[in-house]
Amino acid sequence: MIKTGRPFRSVSFLFLFSILFSSVYAQEVSVEATLSETNIFAGEGVTLDVVVSSSSLSSLERPTLPDIPGLRWLPNRTSQSSNYSYINGRPSVSQSYGFQLIAEEVGNYTIPPISVQVNGKSYSTKAISFKVLDPKTIDSGQAERSPDIYVRLEPTDLNPVIGQQIIADVVLYFKNGIEVSSYQASPGWKAEGFWKETLENPQRARPTSVILNGVRYQKAKLLQYAIFPTKAGELTLSPFEITIRVRQNRRNIRDPFSFGFAQESKDLLTLPVTINVQRLPEPERGVFNGAVGDLEIKRSIKPASAFVGESIEIITEISGTGNIPLLNKPEYDYPENLEKYNPQENTNITRTNRQIGGTKTFTDIVIARNEGRFEIPAKEVAIYNPSRNAFEYTMLPALAIEAKKDPRAVATPLTELRLDVKPVKGLASWVSTSYTPLYERGIVWMLIGTPPFLLLLAFGYKTYLEKMSSDVGFARSQKAKSKADNILADATKSDNVKEGYHLIQQALNQFITDKLNLPEAGLSSDALVTELQAKTNDAPVQELKKLLTKCETIAYAPGTSQQDLSDDIETANLLIRQISKAL
Repeated sequence: MIKTGRPFRSVSFLFLFSILFSSVYAQEVSVEATLSETNIFAGEGVTLDVVVSSSSLSSLERPTLPDIPGLRWLPNRTSQSSNYSYINGRPSVSQSYGFQLIAEEVGNYTIPPISVQVNGKSYSTKAISFKVLDPKTIDSGQAERSPDIYVRLEPTDLNPVIGQQIIADVVLYFKNGIEVSSYQASPGWKAEGFWKETLENPQRARPTSVILNGVRYQKAKLLQYAIFPTKAGELTLSPFEITIRVRQNRRNIRDPFSFGFAQESKDLLTLPVTINVQRLPEPERGVFNGAVGDLEIKRSIKPASAFVGESIEIITEISGTGNIPLLNKPEYDYPENLEKYNPQENTNITRTNRQIGGTKTFTDIVIARNEGRFEIPAKEVAIYNPSRNAFEYTMLPALAIEAKKDPRAVATPLTELRLDVKPVKGLASWVSTSYTPLYERGIVWMLIGTPPFLLLLAFGYKTYLEKMSSDVGFARSQKAKSKADNILADATKSDNVKEGYHLIQQALNQFITDKLNLPEAGLSSDALVTELQAKTNDAPVQELKKLLTKCETIAYAPGTSQQDLSDDIETANLLIRQISKAL
């Protein structure tokens, strides 16, 4: 006789074990963080990927990045993707978050563990060590690796004098096999201590081949600026941030047919550049109006002869290349009999051929109050030429003015200006009063219409209160402006410029999300602008995008002052009013 009790218990045990194993397996959650490069050059962009995997993701909160020393997070560049697969009869779900960061300070750092809430439980990633390298080591051959792509700010002169024109080029270096399809400079770059002029840039940069420490790169000048130092000493050009759209020429697994889907954006940052500005020497003679460059000055009169009381123009023209936007008119000695009025100024600037040039014209208006011959004395003017490291002197010749009496002028006697006004005499006029019926009196109709009007007003207010309590979207929209005004009021009281710009960004984000009934968190600035643009075409989208970008990058704009913050708070208030009208 065969006994079957034990085999049945064994099968039951295996069945229960498999069910228990399956349930445990189904609840396994994997949370991993990876950095695209652990040896990063300062100014280079990297991606921090956080991937959450499990057989089931019933609830998942977006990871919040902690403060990472050495790296700066770009909130508007965060990506998100999902993947679902079925392997060996088991489902697998993964959610990926890609955070774009830019390396800043050279040194050794660690990304701390990142906490993620998955299915009601908290999970943490492992810490990641990384190193930020100095890009200057690329040329010297001491770099630990050669980057695929990086950007530099290259001025033409590191030891200029005050007022000298310097060309600052934004230069991109990239290896063969990388195709740069487009680029976009981040707004808000400031050259503290310099007057900045944007030069005309080519629509498409032409790369040239260079070899740096045995590695061949393509070098392309993307943007160029003319900067003029306004004071002496060590001045620092702040980092310049630019977004590059690149594509690898080699075939990519995700883009096997090279349709262009493998393109990616890279955020790059230049290193700050220190420029040692020298003081100008004292001119040996003449008057110096701050002119520095290859400049020419002329003076003329128009007309040389005029009647008493007619206007005469004294024209000073400065032309050439140099600091033309910063020039002032030389002061002249005018005779006492000439009455001078405020000068007129006209500037014609050219920005071609990698330099600022053009003409600046000053026009003094003078009037002779008496007839006679008057002379404006000669004046010697000094101009500093940096290419020769010396002053050049120009003598402006004396100008003669002949003032004559106008023979057509006729004296008007005082008696012709007298007005013959005679008093009106006569008896008083009596006006008889008339009676107005009640139905023609406005006060009567106002008293009759007031009670119905108040009743309608009370009914409308009651309907409004009911809608405010029942319709969340309507309530958010109605309270949006007052909440934004309160946040901007806090920004006005703030003594911390960076905190003030954070409050401006918070006010704008809160106002738009409440007006459009969008989620309060999780939307980037670009997403908010896109949602607003989809609702109306009348909203000031470009101004809003520019201000939001400035708020996000304000921590890296060292020249920002309290006055700039006050101006941008006023701009935010204006944008909120314009958006309210558009919606």
